[in-house]
Amino acid sequence: MAVPEEADIQQLDPFSQMVSGVLPLFLLFMYILPVFTIVSLMVKEKESKARESMRMMGMTDFPYWLSWFVYYTALNTILSVIAWLVLCINVIGASNPWYVLLFIWLYGQSVFGEIIFMQSLFSRAKFSGLVAAVIYFTAVLANIPV
Repeated sequence: MAVPEEADIQQLDPFSQMVSGVLPLFLLFMYILPVFTIVSLMVKEKESKARESMRMMGMTDFPYWLSWFVYYTALNTILSVIAWLVLCINVIGASNPWYVLLFIWLYGQSVFGEIIFMQSLFSRAKFSGLVAAVIYFTAVLANIPV
């Protein structure tokens, strides 16, 4: 029995073609709000010099960044589980749902690296979240094939 190629599967299943185009947009819109809020919070903290005050009291960089990582990981886990439950209703019936959850969660964790990079670009908190969300939006849209 011959294994069908990917092109043959997509011709047989138009639903998979639609999901392959919509899923990146779903992930994009799901993570815009965390990008906006966390970048703006980090830049506000940088602007108020709270991090320097913590350094003067003896805190090193590791617990500072670990606190942001744990905060974002908890937020990402909640968002990923909610998105996974929505997708489990009727969307991902043919694939292993645990792989989909892992994919969404790992994508969210990779967004944290982008957040860290983008917060380093700003020194004023006024428009930092908005500009970071626009940068994230255009960077993701540039990678989605038309």
